[in-house]
Amino acid sequence: MKPIASIALLLCLVSFSAMAEESPKVLPQPAAEPPKILQPAPEPLKTAEPPKLAEPSQAQQPVKIGYVDLSKIATDSAPGKAASAKMKEKTEKYRSQIAARQKKLENMKKDIEAKLPSLTPQQRQAKVKELEKKVGEYQKYVQDAEKAMRKTEGELTESMSKAIQKAADDYGKANGFAVIVPKRDLLYLGDKVDVKDVTDDILKSIR
Repeated sequence: MKPIASIALLLCLVSFSAMAEESPKVLPQPAAEPPKILQPAPEPLKTAEPPKLAEPSQAQQPVKIGYVDLSKIATDSAPGKAASAKMKEKTEKYRSQIAARQKKLENMKKDIEAKLPSLTPQQRQAKVKELEKKVGEYQKYVQDAEKAMRKTEGELTESMSKAIQKAADDYGKANGFAVIVPKRDLLYLGDKVDVKDVTDDILKSIR
């Protein structure tokens, strides 16, 4: 190679290298940030409301309580009168029959006592046994009569109680009573109680 050509080639290489050094360097760009998700704005804090003061309550209404005289209802009401009449009728019937049986026993006893002197020991023993049998029958009849009377009285009392209960329920609900009780159960009543004797009103509604 000729020296002139070598020098020219060397100058070209030097010039190309200088241009490369002078060219601006491209700096790396930072990575793009991901898009931010919008967050909802926080709600304003709610302040607690101060407790409300209780308003003064209105004057309490008195409690309505009614009471009934059961003795008066038993004697003056239609069911009470009917029950009393039935008990009287049965009592007189049993009393009459018991009296007749008792009279018969007394006569039988007198007859045996009058005949004792003339009777043999065997006859006396037979008469005594006969009298004892009649006395046992008499006692059993009296016991049965008492049981029958107690049963009748219980049935009439239950029927009367149901009639009073229904009348008291209907009257109490219709007139705003808190309770209706027998008069004998009223031992103490406070100031805030409205008490009323409803015996006559219950009597009108009992059927």
